Amino acid sequence: MAVIIGVIVISSGSNGAATQQPGSNVDSRLSFSSLTNGGSPFRGDRSAPITIVEFADFQCPNCGRFARNTAPQIVEEYIATGKVNMVYKHFPIRGPDSVAASMAAQCAGDQGKFWEFHDFLFNNQEAENSGWARAENMKTFASELNLDTAAFAACLDNEKYKSFVETDFAFARNIGATGTPTFVIVKSDGSEPERILGAQPVSSFKTVLDKKIGS
Repeated sequence: MAVIIGVIVISSGSNGAATQQPGSNVDSRLSFSSLTNGGSPFRGDRSAPITIVEFADFQCPNCGRFARNTAPQIVEEYIATGKVNMVYKHFPIRGPDSVAASMAAQCAGDQGKFWEFHDFLFNNQEAENSGWARAENMKTFASELNLDTAAFAACLDNEKYKSFVETDFAFARNIGATGTPTFVIVKSDGSEPERILGAQPVSSFKTVLDKKIGS
């Protein structure tokens, strides 16, 4: 598979990994401040020098594998130590239930529990478009996480975050994302972007992160 990013063509290796080689270019859209000014959830220290931008769909199996197997190691080694922060962008490409799950996660964020809801969804994934991610189930999950269910239901039913999710989706398309998960690793000012495509092992992330931290 060949991935074209800007004017660079990157071919994936045998494990399916694909990364963009770093350059001196700065994309202000990918700076930490631009990414989070609109309210996108993030983990880690705002002043961390490196940002991982994740574009994901709650129904995506590979996104689930990343959340369960790889993200905890990144959080422990890089995010908890202040070296890296991570911004989540919704890219619900698998239909209406994916949109419902994205809106629901943002509604949970209103109560300070975006990441708890995020983890709950990925830890309880079922088959794509089997109905597990429909809006009514989101309300059940909110109850299991001890959220204010009335406020959560009102947020979801009123589609408070529909335009927010649509904006994330358009942003993902605009920067050239075509599948999930897609990761863009940048310096905090949006410079030196590198992409990792798919649920790659933690070693793929460590290679890019350690290089950026040391540069």
